[in-house]
Amino acid sequence: MLRFMETTRSVDPKVTESFLMTQEGVLDASVWFDQGKLRAHVTLEPAAECSTQKLSDLCAVTVGRDHTPSEFVVIDASNRVA
Repeated sequence: MLRFMETTRSVDPKVTESFLMTQEGVLDASVWFDQGKLRAHVTLEPAAECSTQKLSDLCAVTVGRDHTPSEFVVIDASNRVA
């Protein structure tokens, strides 16, 4: 339990959220902790060429593995789950 608390204290979901919002085609991003895991919900423009793998890779390289969500839910603005 202590390890979980240390991780959540050192990782700010807002850092990841802010980064995701800078990505081309991203309309909205929400990042939060759920049961000790960082999760993200991202809404994309309908024509955006982006995948969960690409977002995960970009997060890992740019903001670090600790700030990379373990799960992404990506929805385009026309409400289709990608």
